[in-house]
Amino acid sequence: MPVPKLKRVLKLPAVVFIAIGFTIGGGVFVFTGIVFKIVGQALPIAYSLAVIPVFISMMPIAMLGSAIPTTGANYRYPSRMVSPGLAFVGIWVYAWASFFGQVPLYAIGCATYAQTLFPSLPPTLFAIALVSFIYIINLLGVKPAAQVQGILVIILISALVYYSYSGIAVIDHANFSNIMKCSPANLMLGTALLTFTYFGANGIIELGGEIVNPGKVIPGAFFIAMPLVMLLYLAVALATVGAVPAHILEDAAEPLIWVCQNTASNTGVLFFTVGGAVLALTTTLNAIFIVGTKSLLIMAQDHLLPTKLGRLNQKFGTPHLFLTVVWILSLLGIVSGFSMETLASYAALGGLIIFLPLQISAVRLPVLYPEQYQTSDFKLKGFWLWFCPVVGVVMVIFFSMIILFDLKSMWKISGFIVFIISGILYYQLRKNFLSKKGIRLTDLLKKKECRDVR
Repeated sequence: MPVPKLKRVLKLPAVVFIAIGFTIGGGVFVFTGIVFKIVGQALPIAYSLAVIPVFISMMPIAMLGSAIPTTGANYRYPSRMVSPGLAFVGIWVYAWASFFGQVPLYAIGCATYAQTLFPSLPPTLFAIALVSFIYIINLLGVKPAAQVQGILVIILISALVYYSYSGIAVIDHANFSNIMKCSPANLMLGTALLTFTYFGANGIIELGGEIVNPGKVIPGAFFIAMPLVMLLYLAVALATVGAVPAHILEDAAEPLIWVCQNTASNTGVLFFTVGGAVLALTTTLNAIFIVGTKSLLIMAQDHLLPTKLGRLNQKFGTPHLFLTVVWILSLLGIVSGFSMETLASYAALGGLIIFLPLQISAVRLPVLYPEQYQTSDFKLKGFWLWFCPVVGVVMVIFFSMIILFDLKSMWKISGFIVFIISGILYYQLRKNFLSKKGIRLTDLLKKKECRDVR
């Protein structure tokens, strides 16, 4: 099954908009309320701390994207530079956590926000209908347009700026009186969960084959998008904590909507709810369906997944079978009955796991691909070549342990462990199956190595 030849049409502004759109998405709307109930008035501190390890661990990913731009990079890099098994399990866990955790989380979150406008709206049915609508749209061949993405991101940023301005304008400094009383354990948990709100920009490396001058554009987009997102998040956190007393927000189903209702006009609330929350969550869901299949397609081409699943629809050119699998897993997550906090934990864990093999790949890059490393427009050298990936690995392990510990219930923890164990078992079974057919997985990857990653 040949890899389609993609056209390089995306330039820096478009990639920056995509990175911002992927990063902001629905995380800030869903996780702000969840984390506020954990850290209270220390919310701005948690947001400020969360960006540090994520930004540092993004640098190795920016280097990989600059040195060897490719499609399906989250799988390709580690599968060619570290281990096909580790790469497979990483994507396997990420896919389960995204489709069974992140998609249901955002779909239900979107339904909750929509309920503020339509109180009688059944959240589960709305979430199912929304995900099904996005699934059908993608089946018909959605062509993500950079200009449309840019417009959507501008609307989203405008909604966040409006919310922040309305809240900061009426800040009561007394609402920050207990900001330092948050326990270290709660602050670390809140920070761990908020790291997920900064993920997403790494998704642009999946589009490496479609970016003009990717060696410069990919790292440039990281350096522009991440600081802008951090400033927006900090403004949102300050407005949320400062505008309304904590004891009132603790009982609010959606703290951001509650703050907006108490600081903005009715028109402003409508703009923030639709142009901000609903739009952000919907576009993020759509992006997951679009980007989420790219690494899966490459895995099918490597025979790690049945090649039939990677077939494209003859009429629309879409991976209809993979999209159907994503849709079914998402519906199962919606009707699973898991709490928003549990779904948020699964989503955050999946986002963390995918970072681990990429950090190791970055360390291996200068050894395995010295020419590409030396000629790369952006590269880490000396101390930074090791420090940044080590921070990424420590972040993954440390925050994953915090989130798993907070799940408390062995039933919920074992649910995520099943994601990992099932991936390992499937990989071994698939490897044995291919071996019996005369296909050695390591030989297959070595044979295709240079052609795929260049």
